Amino acid sequence: MRKNAVVAGTGFEGRTNEVRSHCKVGKKVILIREPNNNFDENAIAVYLEVPKLFGILGSSEIQIGYVKASTAKSLAKKMDKGVELSASVISYFAPSGKEFPRVSIEVTDEI
Repeated sequence: MRKNAVVAGTGFEGRTNEVRSHCKVGKKVILIREPNNNFDENAIAVYLEVPKLFGILGSSEIQIGYVKASTAKSLAKKMDKGVELSASVISYFAPSGKEFPRVSIEVTDEI
């Protein structure tokens, strides 16, 4: 299965700068299911892995947003059944002055 998804919330909580600094086409993202999210029981957070101190100290994960709700519903069902999903950035648009960068990812299952 291959599915394209839009990442929502890219401008909240200082994420705009993180997207501009670290988001690149082809970069892998980490999807983390949040079934106890107060706003959406199907929430799937989207994280990028970024190097700590020029990569010397390893890496950490930063959240860049959530899979848009309309797509998260079907993906959440798969994740809840134990299906492993992987994803990577397929496009992003983050010019200066734009508060909410547009990021799209492609999600695939491991089967």
